[in-house]
Amino acid sequence: MSRRIVLSLSLACLFLIGALAVSCGSSNSSSKACTGGPYNVVGNWQLTVTDTGGSPVTLYGAIDSAGLALFFDNSVGSSGDTAELPALTGTCSFSGNINAYAEPGGPNSGSSAVDPAQGNVTSNSAFGGNFTGAASGTFSAASFSPLTGAVTPVSGNKTGAVQGALNLQPVLLPATFTPGGSNNSTSFTTSNTLENCTVTGTFTEVGTNNVFDVSITFSGTGCAITGTFTGIGFEASTDYFDINGGHADTYLYADILDGTNTFVIEFF
Repeated sequence: MSRRIVLSLSLACLFLIGALAVSCGSSNSSSKACTGGPYNVVGNWQLTVTDTGGSPVTLYGAIDSAGLALFFDNSVGSSGDTAELPALTGTCSFSGNINAYAEPGGPNSGSSAVDPAQGNVTSNSAFGGNFTGAASGTFSAASFSPLTGAVTPVSGNKTGAVQGALNLQPVLLPATFTPGGSNNSTSFTTSNTLENCTVTGTFTEVGTNNVFDVSITFSGTGCAITGTFTGIGFEASTDYFDINGGHADTYLYADILDGTNTFVIEFF
């Protein structure tokens, strides 16, 4: 199974990135009639995607109170790829598009793909469905806890590593976190070691869940990108990208939407 998004005018197939990469084909199945709900889907989720004729692949992410559902792939060869599911607000039936984005700076940097999707939420801890069109397959998700222990507001110094590269520039962010706002919310700013670039951001916790609405701003002539971008974050006890040697720590992840430059940051 292809582990990267491939967009080729010479092929009749459109492949989705990483876990969503599939062979030519389609599915005529649709979401089943459902009753029940609305369910509380705000939280952390582990998503399993199985392409037609392929093997299952696992992605990690979260859903916020607005229904934004973002998941990243950390499998070998596709670290930093992102899948955005249709809005999931807890209603028992949902439909829309899956948007898939290749890791920026990788061999398929700047590539994205869209496939229609539909499915059902069956409880507070499970949902699933299928995607169709030029690509086809199924997906299922189960709630999980990425963090050992309680969520706490991150404070002090950490380093943020963007998976891949933004506009061909690897990005490391020496950042200082300061708790503030509701519950376990926190904000950060980079130190002055970055030349002509300042990066600031906020992690605003959604209720008391381990889900954070994230805003991040890059400003300055030395930044790989500039502007303010948003996404979803969560705390974890796992070094998903193995950039800290798997050492015990509280890791903070942010999956940031920026079109075909969508990226994932791991703070450690």
